[in-house]
Amino acid sequence: MKARLRSLPYGLRLLLATLSLGIGTGLVGIACHYLLESVHWLAFGQTSSDLLQQFQEAGGLRRFLVLCVTGVLAAGFWYVLQRRNEILSIRQQIILAGDREPALLAHLFHAGMQVAIVGAGASVGKEGAPREVGALLAGRLSKGFSLTLKERKVLVACGAGAGLAAVYQVPFASSLFVFETLGLTYSWQNFLLVLASTYLATWVAQPIVGQDAIYHLSAVSWSSSSFLQAILIASLVTPLALGFRFLAKQANRKRRKDETILWALPLAFLVLGSLAVFFPIFMGNGQVLAQALLSSQPIPYLPLTLAVKGLLVYLLLRNGAYGGTLTPSFALGIGSGYLVTLLLTVVGIHLDPALGMLLGATVFLGTTLQAPLTAIALSLGFTGQDWSLTIPLVLAAGLSYVIRKRWEKKQ
Repeated sequence: MKARLRSLPYGLRLLLATLSLGIGTGLVGIACHYLLESVHWLAFGQTSSDLLQQFQEAGGLRRFLVLCVTGVLAAGFWYVLQRRNEILSIRQQIILAGDREPALLAHLFHAGMQVAIVGAGASVGKEGAPREVGALLAGRLSKGFSLTLKERKVLVACGAGAGLAAVYQVPFASSLFVFETLGLTYSWQNFLLVLASTYLATWVAQPIVGQDAIYHLSAVSWSSSSFLQAILIASLVTPLALGFRFLAKQANRKRRKDETILWALPLAFLVLGSLAVFFPIFMGNGQVLAQALLSSQPIPYLPLTLAVKGLLVYLLLRNGAYGGTLTPSFALGIGSGYLVTLLLTVVGIHLDPALGMLLGATVFLGTTLQAPLTAIALSLGFTGQDWSLTIPLVLAAGLSYVIRKRWEKKQ
């Protein structure tokens, strides 16, 4: 079989590898969707599009027990897995492409556990799993089609973007993510490979995952006052995002992998479970918190709620859990933008809270991902907003980028 593939023209092999990657990552997105739904049903006895309602109806004791059991199982799983295998990040997979292959089953189980703990209510993002499996699949396909080292690295990056596109149905934002966050070189060929894989993955997963926006928000408009709002939110939210990014990087760098994970991670889940008994809004990857704000539901002590949510993400990642920070960043950005807009009313400046939340999300995501264009596309794609909002979002993202670069120069 391999000999037959090698006999094909190189361009055709590259095309077939890209199409296979798009289809494969689409199926990965479907698998993640079903796994998440299954864990929701197993843990809370039902599945619902309204996660907050689902968590509330489960009852405080059940939320507590589910999170405590999840912490014990996750700690044992990752301790055993990492004693026998090295878990490679997406960047490591790109660097080592052609030299070393990640352990297939170990990485698949690792990704599955990430999705499972999110389904059980852990305060981390689920997006890390499909990105990692997409990159893993790309490495295998590029080897099978006998691609050059250069194209292997490109395809691994494409796989990560396609995995993100499949689970969230945001192909354009995922394409930008590959170039901005993963640092893929800009070229016409790379553009075509990225777009083909992300859009095909989105199309394959769409019948199961659905094409509706993840967050429900009425159409938002903007006016001349939106420019002032963009400047103020970028100035005030960027430092908060920098603080969260610092904590997330520290947590990932100092993540527990030795035997201390066996007590530290269950303890972290115990803290989350204790809070979730009374405040289910802290559960999950941030979607519950973000949707509550976007739906204008009152959240008492919002500044404290946002601070605790950010610290919970740090606590789980630092003590051994794996997961993404994209959706938690989006939720924290929504909350920060809303909070700044409310504070401005105290000094007599009345602005649109809905636009403030989108601006805050764009600034927060742009800072944590180090990808302002991706942040704009994600904010619009997640909420199903019109692209006419790009103008104020670009201003906020651009100013935030300048602030971040100046801060980085001082470090």
